[in-house]
Amino acid sequence: MYFVDRSAVVLKPTARFLEWLKAADENMPDLTLEQLRSNCSVFLVPESDTPEAVVAYFDERYRQIFEAELASWDIDQKDWPQDMGLNVFWDFFDIEVHDMVLDMEEADLSVSPVFDNMM
Repeated sequence: MYFVDRSAVVLKPTARFLEWLKAADENMPDLTLEQLRSNCSVFLVPESDTPEAVVAYFDERYRQIFEAELASWDIDQKDWPQDMGLNVFWDFFDIEVHDMVLDMEEADLSVSPVFDNMM
């Protein structure tokens, strides 16, 4: 087991995100907020001393994160929110910060692009 020099951030959709999701896709299964928040994206970010530092990190990169989250639902970009500003991002998501990240495997991590449909 190895310490990873990162903090982990769980990005949790809010009720506002669920409202948008249901409005954007009429064929969306009847998801509950609990279901939506049970399997969320996890971001590894630089180690931070305070949760406020993590929020500031997300503030600087919110657009990229916002687009990745919307793209993961395979909803046409024309149906994405008209306003994708920072305040809307924080209306759509909460974060949960974890300072201790441990890697149980000795194998090297591999990296690949997140979503091909973001272009």
